Amino acid sequence: MHNVIIEKEVQHQLLDLKNYLLNAHGKAIGTSRFSEIMSSLDNLQYFADIGSNIKEKYNVKCPDNWFLLYSNMNYFIYSKNDSTITILKMYNNKQDFIYDLFGVKMRSQESIDYWGE
Repeated sequence: MHNVIIEKEVQHQLLDLKNYLLNAHGKAIGTSRFSEIMSSLDNLQYFADIGSNIKEKYNVKCPDNWFLLYSNMNYFIYSKNDSTITILKMYNNKQDFIYDLFGVKMRSQESIDYWGE
């Protein structure tokens, strides 16, 4: 079993996300969706390998122990060692986390031109 640590920045993002979900969807649905996300993070203590290895999946230079977990339209970057999982970063599904972390563009110029971004 691993100890799960959530970095301060991610804690703040999770609080913002919780408030958004409650305001946008009401108490019942917002609480349910946020609970699903937190359950995914809690599962890491028992199943540390449920995420994808970032280095292997995206062929980028990063530590071997960095993984990616997708949960309810959010990406979580975490590092894993023998006894600890550390949630390093959180991104929503509209953010380009690969570009933000590693400077690698995953979108084609044709897509950028089409969408005007």
